[in-house]
Amino acid sequence: MKNIALVSCECFPLVKVGGLADVVGSLFVKLPRYADVKLFLPGFRQIVERHSYENLGEFNVFFSSSRSEKAALLKLKNEFSNVYLVGNETYFNRSQLYGEGGIDYPDNLERFSFFSKAVLEACKTFSIDIDVFHCNDWQTALVPLYLKLFYRELNSSVVFTIHNLAYQGIFSHDLFDKLGLGQEFFSIEQLEFYGNINLMKAGIIHSNRINTVSPTYAKEILTPEFGCKLDGLLRTREKDIMGILNGIDYMVWNPLFDKMIFKRYRSRKGKINNKKYLQSQFSLPDDNVPVFGFVGRLVEQKGIDLIIDTIEKILDRRFQIVFLGTGESRYEDSIIALTKKYPDRIKASIGFDEKLAHQIYAGSDFFLMPSRFEPCGLGQMIALKYGTIPVVRKTGGLADTVEPINRIKNSGCGFVFENALPSELETAMRDAIDLYSDQNLMEDAFKRASSLDFSWNRSILEYVSLYEKAMGNL
Repeated sequence: MKNIALVSCECFPLVKVGGLADVVGSLFVKLPRYADVKLFLPGFRQIVERHSYENLGEFNVFFSSSRSEKAALLKLKNEFSNVYLVGNETYFNRSQLYGEGGIDYPDNLERFSFFSKAVLEACKTFSIDIDVFHCNDWQTALVPLYLKLFYRELNSSVVFTIHNLAYQGIFSHDLFDKLGLGQEFFSIEQLEFYGNINLMKAGIIHSNRINTVSPTYAKEILTPEFGCKLDGLLRTREKDIMGILNGIDYMVWNPLFDKMIFKRYRSRKGKINNKKYLQSQFSLPDDNVPVFGFVGRLVEQKGIDLIIDTIEKILDRRFQIVFLGTGESRYEDSIIALTKKYPDRIKASIGFDEKLAHQIYAGSDFFLMPSRFEPCGLGQMIALKYGTIPVVRKTGGLADTVEPINRIKNSGCGFVFENALPSELETAMRDAIDLYSDQNLMEDAFKRASSLDFSWNRSILEYVSLYEKAMGNL
């Protein structure tokens, strides 16, 4: 069996900020059928305080004559016995993973360059055999470059996954000496990016293979609209880029097994019981009206402004909306203002509550996800399993997973619009409300949506193939 190292800063259930944790957590569970898998994470306080571990030993991570860091290799016990933590109190014993109050920690370049190099140094020091390092997002993008320059004896390949190209790890050029690299690497052909350092470029340039988390997003990032100023560089690697759709863990996200919802169900009748409970939880009238749900970050990427701008345009129709999320204060304030203005129609919980998220998926009739861009998106796939009809923009993974409803052919599972405009979202929401008026059509849509399979079964095999390609075997 091949030896695969997942290198990440998040992994559910150990430590989570966003969807990256869910993806890495699923890979860690599913891949052992096909390979020997080890997981490397920073030794964050959030992990070491909650799990038992053994300290395998300390080692030095050398960058330059002015920067040498001590690390400890920690190995978790019990069910996480293949998880290794890079220990360093200074860098990882903090209340948050990346920053606080919406502001990144000022030493994030040092923290994650240290983590990237320490993973390789640990494998060398403790003779951990790895065929492929699977690195995830900018925090681990230096691994392939450090591997190529300083750890060739490991004889390993690298797969680099871009989960969201918008976050690239950009830092001031003044910090370049911290990386332990020659000045030739601060060039446009390497890590220089409009006068700054761009760590994501290291992963794109130096990995054997690159993938994104949906096929459509793999094509979109090659264009100026979605390439975040890296589309030119990405086009030079086009033949090495692959899109693999993320999957859903149906042991967690499944109304048949979900212990967090009011009542588990397999039929639309059971779903309606959850809807009534959701309405009661938000003190909404128990009316027979369509309920739209939103679970996610309240940021422009998610199209939250489109929803805010659309609500008052469709007040001539009967509907309710529930929001769960946190994000930019201007969007939080706008949503709170709407809840006060229309208390019988609009409700919100600002923050995050895992149990409430499950209940919104189960209790809503429709799920709003009008993203401006969406590398993959898990929300729409979760909603589908719960028989909740998505209303989405045609982009990234949303385009790959939501087939537009066609009433004539009695096909499709969601409402899809092309452009990020309130007028187009308004049309899609009005179409959804119209569908709700015909309960037979709603029943058919429920059955089609909940029967779709977005499990990891196919995607895992595609990752195994990608590892083989990275090693030059295919």
